[in-house]
Amino acid sequence: MTEPYVDLETGAVSRAIYSDDAIYQQELEGIFARCWLVVGHETQIPRPGDYLASFMGEDPVIVWRDQAGQVHAFLNTCRHRGNRVCLYERGNASSFTCSYHGWSYDSAGALIGVPFHNEAYFGGLDRTGLGLIEAPKLQVYGGMIFAAWDAAAGSLEDYLGEVRWYLDHVIRVAEDLGGFDVLAVSRYETAGNWKIPAENFAGDHYHNATTHGSSYALGLRRAEFSGPQLPSGPFEVALRPGHGLGGLVTGEEPYERDLANAAKIGPEAVDYIRERFARLQARQPGERSIAYSFSHGNIFPNCALWGGSALRGNGIFSFHPRGPLKTEVRQLVLIPRAAPQSVREVAYAEMGRGGHFASGMFEQDDANNFAQVTEATRTPIARRFPFQFGMGVRQEGEWPGQETWDVRGMPGLIGPRFSEHPQRRFYAYWQELVAGTGRP
Repeated sequence: MTEPYVDLETGAVSRAIYSDDAIYQQELEGIFARCWLVVGHETQIPRPGDYLASFMGEDPVIVWRDQAGQVHAFLNTCRHRGNRVCLYERGNASSFTCSYHGWSYDSAGALIGVPFHNEAYFGGLDRTGLGLIEAPKLQVYGGMIFAAWDAAAGSLEDYLGEVRWYLDHVIRVAEDLGGFDVLAVSRYETAGNWKIPAENFAGDHYHNATTHGSSYALGLRRAEFSGPQLPSGPFEVALRPGHGLGGLVTGEEPYERDLANAAKIGPEAVDYIRERFARLQARQPGERSIAYSFSHGNIFPNCALWGGSALRGNGIFSFHPRGPLKTEVRQLVLIPRAAPQSVREVAYAEMGRGGHFASGMFEQDDANNFAQVTEATRTPIARRFPFQFGMGVRQEGEWPGQETWDVRGMPGLIGPRFSEHPQRRFYAYWQELVAGTGRP
């Protein structure tokens, strides 16, 4: 990296960072080979032997719970000739055997089988150093499985920084309700650079009225964009070091909306919403207001959080780069175990009809835009003119009317619903890591 690509004073971001091959290679080294990355969720591998195929950047990994119950993340490549040893998305296995030459590995990563060992190697192959290559750092936090290739990376708690508060006080309320169940999984490949959906989830409330206008017009989603900024939100939040979330709503008002919608479903839904709110209050004692929910967020670099209403469940989406011009999207939708069946059915229907599945209108709206944005970064003339992330840059930290906002005690730089300060923080941290001046 030979020049600054991000200008925090003006919000200018170079178009080259979305399509330049050399910059992309720097991302793989400076970000995906160093940062903590979300590789799955405990609900996907509950039993010994359960495994999940995932990615860390472009590197395929096996997230595997061994027979003692410990979770590992292994590079999905045979030590002999590099073939993938796990060819399936998810399942249960005590071992994997490479389909090329038959080397076998157990769930702790050890090399346990070498065909014709005595004849081919004269019994002398030292297997101890030829097990599956394991990510040296792995930690489960709030059910999410994080791993890092860099043994010198700081602690996960430090890396999560200010987003920890929202994970602990909003998402992890499900632990008080018996944990999560998997509601749905999906994946697809799309044109577009991985950073565009990531920073969109980090704090782009601004695009909803235009991009998703047809969904609102058809009644698939309910939203009001014409009124003023309310004291209860929604807000966009920049979180150190490069995380962000948006659509944050606080206090009684969003709770009352969920109660009204739950009443249309049935009394069991109303009881569930009341119980969840009581658990939220218990997790946030002493605060002037309650952080009720947020509709979108991103744990840097590529793990998006999705939610909003307590009637929707919680999404964990990951954007895996496939070169600078293509992204694989993996989606996991969870719902608290305490949610009644009627709520589960509503949440599932919304994800498929107007939501973020590949078949949903929201996802198709976004994917089309992300592809066009990436295409607009490839040509030399277009690259002369940077993208503009300057919304609210002169008001940052001193927004008009913020003295009325109901957000006291909540971490992060909290701004109005239309602001690009979370994206500016995302790209500033991106630049530090790619330039080698930041630490994961």
